[in-house]
Amino acid sequence: MVKRYPEIIIVDLDLASTIYTVTLPTDTKSYTIKTRGNTAFKLSYRSGGIEAGDYLSIPSGSGESEDGLSREDPITIYVQGEVDGETLEVKRWR
Repeated sequence: MVKRYPEIIIVDLDLASTIYTVTLPTDTKSYTIKTRGNTAFKLSYRSGGIEAGDYLSIPSGSGESEDGLSREDPITIYVQGEVDGETLEVKRWR
């Protein structure tokens, strides 16, 4: 059953040169991820993906969403901001 209120996860993207991770538990049914300042960022679903060029370019003012999830393993998302000092927002429904 989907909970009444989503969980909000905040990740500080202090340095644009750093790759940050967000791990969503197995009970995640849907999520939306975006930057608070509406800046562009890179997103990958595998370790080393951003460095290898295996990533999504999320343009300024956009985000990424997935719904209808049913997983046996946690979801790890790798992100890299395009500017220093950005904040990543993740809204997760379980």
